[in-house]
Amino acid sequence: MPHHLISSAGSDRATAYEMSNKIVRADGRLYLGWLEAARQPGEPTRAMLGVWNLAAAKLAHTMVLGEGSDNHCGPALAMDGGGRLHALVGAHHGPFLYRYSDRPGDPASWSAPEPLGPKDTYPSLVIDASGTLHLAHREQAERWQLWYRRRRPGRPWEPPVSLAISPTPGYNHYMQALALGPTGTLHLVFQFHYAESGRAIDCEGRAIVHLCSPDGGDTWWNEGMRCDALPITIETMRPICHHAAGGVRLGNLVVDAQDRPWLFASVPGHPSGALWRREEGGWAALDLAEPLGGLNAVGGRSSSLSRDAAGHLHLALAADPNRRETRWFDPSHEIHRVVLNAKGELVSHAQVTDTNPASARWLPALEAWDWNRRNVCCADGPWLMYTDGLNAGGIGGNNANTVQTGVYLLKA
Repeated sequence: MPHHLISSAGSDRATAYEMSNKIVRADGRLYLGWLEAARQPGEPTRAMLGVWNLAAAKLAHTMVLGEGSDNHCGPALAMDGGGRLHALVGAHHGPFLYRYSDRPGDPASWSAPEPLGPKDTYPSLVIDASGTLHLAHREQAERWQLWYRRRRPGRPWEPPVSLAISPTPGYNHYMQALALGPTGTLHLVFQFHYAESGRAIDCEGRAIVHLCSPDGGDTWWNEGMRCDALPITIETMRPICHHAAGGVRLGNLVVDAQDRPWLFASVPGHPSGALWRREEGGWAALDLAEPLGGLNAVGGRSSSLSRDAAGHLHLALAADPNRRETRWFDPSHEIHRVVLNAKGELVSHAQVTDTNPASARWLPALEAWDWNRRNVCCADGPWLMYTDGLNAGGIGGNNANTVQTGVYLLKA
């Protein structure tokens, strides 16, 4: 399968953060979002949009959607039913910049950046059948929060609603991800990831929670109970799973034709990770040790989950092909692609990048499934982007580094 080089100036987290969709298909094109590195120390990173011509199998052109402070500032993309492409340029404890275009391949057609703020990170963006934008993201405060925001067609962004709050002051990484089901129900998953010290280096993922909204964000429900008292806390949550000692790392989610959410997570007791799925009697975990051939996902791996029109689930995961337990950004990582049928049975598993222990192939970003664009997106299976290079930022590292990586696109 051809691996198409999209950029050789990617950030060390060029395609990072699975809650932010980076591939939108429309009118014979793919619109691709990634983050490029700062050119010089102290300069901003650049959130890029590329236009890929499907028929010609080449990149037509690229443009800069916005700038960011460091390697956490990649864009989130979503398209409404009228063909308008919406983008949120990520920030890292700063205002997101919201933009849209009816002719996204034309740089002059994009709206002026509209700041949200004040201290946003990690946008997860979806658009419902009415054209309403739904956004979930982390917000820095004394106790870091998970915020939900909504923008109805032709109206300004509504004030944020706090859906969850950290039990301690200081760092919390919710890994929140939104998805829409075929009935229009909003599904949101997140984790509580914190420490008593409030220091990021001490934090552990301890619980995964699912909320849903059947009325477009007006009300939220947690395991059959209406959330009349928001935000959710570690004391009031009804979790999918809870490991008080830590070891939880959440990926994104996808919703099947029965309006059942599926999510990938690394949790204690499942060294290769597990796919959690909502069933009539509650949540069930499908252990991935056999489908993944024993790949090690302990402590969390960069991953991406999507589906196709036939109902197959697609999971892309970065891991050491020698099945070693590693750090989540280890240079040994390669991209593995697993396809399961609607029952969770294995269809195929392949390593889609050649082994090179000196350079991580990681941060997979699958084209997101969209029930409102089911005849266009992922029709023959989702496209995939990934980053080829070394991680320089992170806890204890330099997030504002100038390390450059390769950004690749492939159709598996």
